[in-house]
Amino acid sequence: MRRLVLSAPALLIGGLVLLPVVNADDEVPVPVRPALLKRQPIRALPSGGFAQPGNPSEIQLSDEEALKQAGLSPTDGKQLLEYLKQRTLSDVDQSKIGEIIARFGADDFDDRLKATEEVERFGPAAIGPLKKAAESADPEIAYRARLALKKVEKVPHSAAAAAAIRAVVKLKPEGAVAVLIAYLPLADSDSVSEAIREALIALAAKDGKAEPALVAALSDVSPIRRSAAYVALIEGGEQGERIRIKDSYPKLREAILKETDAEAKFAGLWSLALITREREYLPAMIELIPKLGRGRIWQLEELLLLMAGNHPKDGRFLKSPESLAKARDAWLGWWKDKGDKFDFVKFEYKPRIAGITDIVEMDSRGYGQGRVVSLGPDLKEKWRIQGVNNPTDVKVAPNGHIWVVESNNSIISEWDTNGKRLGQRVVHYQPMNIDILADGGMIVTARNNVLQWDKDGKQIWAFNRPNDIMAGRRLPNGEILFVTSLPQGPNQPGGPNCFRLDAKGGDTKKSLTVGPSTI
Repeated sequence: MRRLVLSAPALLIGGLVLLPVVNADDEVPVPVRPALLKRQPIRALPSGGFAQPGNPSEIQLSDEEALKQAGLSPTDGKQLLEYLKQRTLSDVDQSKIGEIIARFGADDFDDRLKATEEVERFGPAAIGPLKKAAESADPEIAYRARLALKKVEKVPHSAAAAAAIRAVVKLKPEGAVAVLIAYLPLADSDSVSEAIREALIALAAKDGKAEPALVAALSDVSPIRRSAAYVALIEGGEQGERIRIKDSYPKLREAILKETDAEAKFAGLWSLALITREREYLPAMIELIPKLGRGRIWQLEELLLLMAGNHPKDGRFLKSPESLAKARDAWLGWWKDKGDKFDFVKFEYKPRIAGITDIVEMDSRGYGQGRVVSLGPDLKEKWRIQGVNNPTDVKVAPNGHIWVVESNNSIISEWDTNGKRLGQRVVHYQPMNIDILADGGMIVTARNNVLQWDKDGKQIWAFNRPNDIMAGRRLPNGEILFVTSLPQGPNQPGGPNCFRLDAKGGDTKKSLTVGPSTI
């Protein structure tokens, strides 16, 4: 897969076109599905909650430690479900707590104070809404949400909830699916949302029949619940099994085709198309093009290009509503002309794009004002790293940790998705780019060298250069390409400024000029 990385250096380095894209074998851009799933298709990534940075209660804990701190037993299924129920608000209470949180920004101080006290009475059930409110553009709402969080979240509830969900999958207590699907819209972090979706897939079928709570969720008022039910009833079957749960399939198909929420409909159609390989779901997805967010459009465009080879006339996915409508019509025309000849069952889908956008924001003044933000396919924030100094690159490692290149600090820092710094590695001098290797090692491109570390940060090899490297990238064949600044001035004629190293850091003697490019 690939994830798009937008950064200031990408704009500064005119000749380098490699920086925005990460190679497929370098990282795992979404949480890896647990071993309990027998089939792992590339599905449309979910919308929903996202991890909030900097909450001290969201620390790295094992499942056992998290459950212990919450006073929960990993073997008591009834207790675990009761814990999740306590954190679940009814639709009426969700509306009520939303109204209370809106009063955090009231003009009258006493009203703001009263609203803060009222929301605290909801206890742990208020954590999810409060975490979203803590990111409000209204500074008063955000401030009061953080104050309330400190009072209602005495233990690491996010970690405990995710651990409880994973334990429920193992124990399979009666009523688990109903509790999980009810809790999903209240999940207070992306990791908890993903844990619920994985659990629903794992628990979707019992004795070959669909779980009634999932079938009921097909008509739920919440598109988040409907979307999760669609995917859970489709995925997770045996390899090559095109319809996992036959008794629910007609109702499932009808619900997805009638879905009015574009995000939920896309998620359902995407899974239906790639699992069942029924042809009718392709034009149904194409019809959605003008309504989809950019992340979804990128995913769909890649699928269509892998099928067609190139864009039909007017088939490029540009930004304006008019161009998107033209693209929809162009691809529907292509499908009408070529669809009957395309063998969708035998088509092997090898995605390169996950629909995830990582944005690197650099403040040239330094002072720790830089940040890195990751957006999902729905363009909602998944995680954020703040307080970094002149970031120039970011990569997500197979274990889910985030590595940020802080160029002016000459370090590469390691973070979790809650915005907690886990450690750092020193680079001499001024690292610019990194590539994560499949074995956990790392290729580092710095101003005066290119080097490889093993997974523990021990140097394997280094290629040294004058202080003129501007950016670099590891290629799919293992070679490393790097770009330097062009010599400037009357006594410094220009020359090659793009060079290749082999996989072990040896100079391949291959070079060309891609400039002009200077710092």
